[in-house]
Amino acid sequence: MQTSNPAPPLSLSKATTPMRHVDRPRVYLAGRLTALESPGGGEVQMQSLAGALAELHVDAQLWRPWQDPLADCHCLHLFGSLPEHQTLIQAARRQGVAVVLSTAAWFGPARCGSDTRLKQLAADCRRAALAVCPWAPSWRRRLYRSVDVLIPNSHAEATQLSRWFGISQDRIHIAPKGADPRFADADPQPFVDLAGVRDFVLCAGRIEPRKNQVALLRAMQGTGVPVVVLGDVAPGCEAYFEACRRAGGKDAVFVPRLAHHDPLLASAYAASACLALCSWYETPGLAALEAAMSGTPLVLPEGGCAEEYFGSLAHYIRPGDVEGIRRAVLAAAAQGRSPILAQHVRHYLTWETAARITCEAYEKALSQPVLPGEEQQRAAA
Repeated sequence: MQTSNPAPPLSLSKATTPMRHVDRPRVYLAGRLTALESPGGGEVQMQSLAGALAELHVDAQLWRPWQDPLADCHCLHLFGSLPEHQTLIQAARRQGVAVVLSTAAWFGPARCGSDTRLKQLAADCRRAALAVCPWAPSWRRRLYRSVDVLIPNSHAEATQLSRWFGISQDRIHIAPKGADPRFADADPQPFVDLAGVRDFVLCAGRIEPRKNQVALLRAMQGTGVPVVVLGDVAPGCEAYFEACRRAGGKDAVFVPRLAHHDPLLASAYAASACLALCSWYETPGLAALEAAMSGTPLVLPEGGCAEEYFGSLAHYIRPGDVEGIRRAVLAAAAQGRSPILAQHVRHYLTWETAARITCEAYEKALSQPVLPGEEQQRAAA
């Protein structure tokens, strides 16, 4: 692994463009309405971004539809590619409110295990159809073409939006994910006391086939290096969890999900020898950004957009290559913390930087005439 500091991620430097059209715009941020009951990466992104936007004097808040009239905001910021968002977009159009969408989607080939092969084959066929005919009707195409601005988290994701859904580049504004600087300095001892191990390989995320924890656990068999799997079992994935337990054996420790604000989460990154995400895709995971704040070595899946964020400062693996995973994880765990990686993330990948770039997307959306939903789709065509 090279030790040079890569260029700013996503070819973006710290943005400083102010809002032009509204002195202090009011923005409502909304994801799946039930998601905050068990928040994941998307919800953490939404909440963290709202806080950073407030520091930039943007009146940003999580939308409470039972209390906050939609007409009171200037811009609605939706998170996630969800069919239910189409109803919210139509409501915003009727109120003359601009709409931006953080897509948080990846359309690479799905290969997450034999237990879901038929579903994955169907998904691959749909993706192939999109690649051949991006103008084919679909709810995603209608969703993406009915908003003012799309906000992907990487150039790779932006390319997919253009290639597979015919979205013009002038309606795309790339904004990176970020991490909280509080992850930069944490005491490792509290998590060591909780898990009973130190200098372990950490895998953080929901336990499910897409996250591919079982490949990591198989790769580490016989090495004597402990693996801590941090996260809850995804609904319906109980059998997969049992397969992970069998693969991990005595060297695996399973710790339930920690709340994002819990100091034990930062302590887990500080206590680990490396973070290994062997998922079939990451966009990238927030865990990688948070761990990198303290210089924790990273093992991430190749392809996707991780290399846009970390360049040569991470190890990359193919999720199906168990031997390759083993080599990369052992190399990462042996290298020690990287001050260059920590400096890179602290400078370019904070929520403050993400918020400044997101403000440019709001500016772009607010500068456009707000049209009713059907007219908006025709204008985008």
